[in-house]
Amino acid sequence: MLPLGQHIAGSECGSGTRGLKRVAAAVMALALVAGCNGKVLNPNSTRVAFEGLYFKARLSASKEDKQDFTVTVSPASQGLSAAREAGRYEATKYCVSNYGSSEVIWGVGPDSPDSALVITDDVLALNGRCTG
Repeated sequence: MLPLGQHIAGSECGSGTRGLKRVAAAVMALALVAGCNGKVLNPNSTRVAFEGLYFKARLSASKEDKQDFTVTVSPASQGLSAAREAGRYEATKYCVSNYGSSEVIWGVGPDSPDSALVITDDVLALNGRCTG
């Protein structure tokens, strides 16, 4: 057995650094291409797209009972179906994080008929209660 760093004359061991450099360059190129979706360049991004659209969703819990909440989503005009799902997502995150369950009893929720939805100034308002 040869000491570390020594090799037999004529062996291919010395040319391994060239191959390693090529692999490293290929990995970096893939990382740059993958970075085009934003997650590699900004892995801490918390933005989630719904039907390819981004919304501003905010949840506010009731002061009297934190299990009761209202979610607002804007701009609803981008796509009502996607806005509903953005609201559902925000509520699910809140309920799981605070009560350990994704179960929600909706007042006016993402599955309510269009006629029941409250949309004011392009802001969809949903309300519900975490059951956990």
